[in-house]
Amino acid sequence: MIIDGRSVPEGTTFDADVCIVGSGFAGLALAQRLGQRSKLRVVVVESGGLRWEEATADLARGEVVGLPYYPLHETRVRAFGGTSASWGGVCTPLEPNAFRPRPWLNSPGWPIDQAELNAYSDEALEFCGVDHKERDDVDRENELALSTTPLDPARLQPGLMYNSRPVRLVMTCLPAMRASESVRVLLHSTATELQANESAGHVESLRVRCLSGNGFSVTARTYVLAGGGIENARLLLTSRGSSSVGLANSSGAVGACFQEHPRARSRYRVRSGVTPLARVVGSGAAGTLRFSKVALPEEVQQAEGLLTFHANLQAGYFGELTHEWEGIRRLGIRFTRPWNEMPYFHAAGGGRLRLRAKDVLAAARRPDVALITSYSVVFGPARLRRFVEIYCGIEQLARPENRIELGAELDPFGIPRPRIHWALGEVEERTYKRGLQSVLAELEKLEPGIASAAVEEGDGWPDGVVGTWHHMGTTRMDPDPSRGVVDRNCRTHDVDNLFIAGGSVFPTSASLAPSLTIVELSMRLADHLAAHLA
Repeated sequence: MIIDGRSVPEGTTFDADVCIVGSGFAGLALAQRLGQRSKLRVVVVESGGLRWEEATADLARGEVVGLPYYPLHETRVRAFGGTSASWGGVCTPLEPNAFRPRPWLNSPGWPIDQAELNAYSDEALEFCGVDHKERDDVDRENELALSTTPLDPARLQPGLMYNSRPVRLVMTCLPAMRASESVRVLLHSTATELQANESAGHVESLRVRCLSGNGFSVTARTYVLAGGGIENARLLLTSRGSSSVGLANSSGAVGACFQEHPRARSRYRVRSGVTPLARVVGSGAAGTLRFSKVALPEEVQQAEGLLTFHANLQAGYFGELTHEWEGIRRLGIRFTRPWNEMPYFHAAGGGRLRLRAKDVLAAARRPDVALITSYSVVFGPARLRRFVEIYCGIEQLARPENRIELGAELDPFGIPRPRIHWALGEVEERTYKRGLQSVLAELEKLEPGIASAAVEEGDGWPDGVVGTWHHMGTTRMDPDPSRGVVDRNCRTHDVDNLFIAGGSVFPTSASLAPSLTIVELSMRLADHLAAHLA
C-alpha cells in the first residue's frame, strides 16, 4: 500500500512490527523480502515521492570539509527507490580479503564471513537486474579472461564484474508495494527523530514530519535505519533525547570512519587499428560494459602494505578529447534511457539533468565531431581508437577523523545539516600510484611507449581525485561495543530494537561498488528479523 504522508492527519500514529526508514536498495530489499516471506506488518518511511522533487532534494544538502567533493544533495536521491535513480548498474562482490583480517593495515576485517553473504548472491543479483543467464555469461567470460588475457597474474588480475541495465526500483518494486497488504509505504514523510525510553535502550516511536507542515508517528516492535551512509548517522546524532551524544552512540563511533571510493583518471595515447592492447581493453562483462576491469592481486597488497585497488580500462575515440564532446555527451545521456531518468549527471560534468542550450550549440557547432564520435563510442571501431582511459579506484582506510557531524546550518525542519570531514592519507596515495604503475607496466608489454604518452600532465593524484557517491562506514559493524555501532546481525549495541541496513555498517569498504553487498546484507537481515520477531 502506498500512502502520501502529506494527507495523513496531524497526530496520527501508525503501528507496525517493523518500521524501515528509507526506500533505496537497502530499505526495499528488506521490505520486499519481509513482505514476501513473513506475516510481519511493515511500514516504510520515505522522505520523497515517486519521482525526484527539488524541495525534497534540498533536504540532503550539507557541507564537506577537506578534499573537494560533489554537492551532497547531488549524491543522494530522496525518492522511492533512493539512489537507484542514479545508479550505473555495476554489480560486484567485494574483494574477499576485505572481509578477512589484514594485519598490514591493522584491519580486523568483518565479523561475518563473505560466505554468509554469498548465500544470497543469486537473489541479490536478480533484485539488481542481473538474471541467471547473464550471470552465467559473465562467469564464463571471466574464466576465459583468466586463462587467455595477456596479463602477468602476479601483477594484475582480471576483475569479476556483473552489470545490470540499471534497474530503477521505482519501476521494479512499486507494483508489489502497491499490492501488498502487509507493507505500507509512506511517501513525502521525513524521519526527524527516534524517540527512545529514559535509558535510551529501547526506541518507542519514530517522529515523522512533512514539508506540507503536518506530522505523525510510527510505533513498531523493531526499527531499521536504511537511509544511507550520511542520513543513518545524522538521524542517530540528532535523536538526542536523554543522551547529548545521540542515540546508539556510547562508543562515539556514530558518524566516524566515513569512507568513500576515491578514484582518479589518466589517459594515454595509443595506436589505432587492431592491436594486442584490444585484448585487454575490451567491451566488458558479457558485452554490456564499455570497459574492462583489472585488480591488484592480494599477494601484492600484503607484501607492500596496500589497500585494495582496481582499474577500469576503457578505449577512447576520435573527438572525445574535444571541448565540444562534453556537451554532446550530456545530450546523449539526456535522451537515452534509463540514464535520462537520473536527476543529476554523475560523470558528465555534474549538475541537474536538463536540456541546456550550450549543449545543443556544441553539437550544432561541430556536427562532424558529434556524428563520428557518437558512432565510435557506440560501435568501437578500432581505426578510430585514439587513447586508453585508466580509471583507478581504491579502497579508503577507515579512519575516525573522517566523519559525519552535525553542522551549524539547519534544514527546513530545524534539524542540523550534516558536515562531512573527508581526507586521504599516505596509504591511499601509495596504493593508487603502485596500482597505476602495475597497469602501465602490463600495457607497456602490449603497446611499447604507452606509459610515456600521457594525454594530460601529472598522474591524477591528488588534483584529479573524485568520489563515487558511495557513502560507507559511519555506523560500522564490530563485535566490540566500544569500537562499533552494530553487531554482526546489524543490531545496535546500545538499543535493543534498533537495526541498521546499508553501506553505513561496512567495517571496510574494499574498492568495488557496494550495491550488491548492500542488498545481500538486507536480505540476510530480513531473514534474521523474520525469525527473531516470529
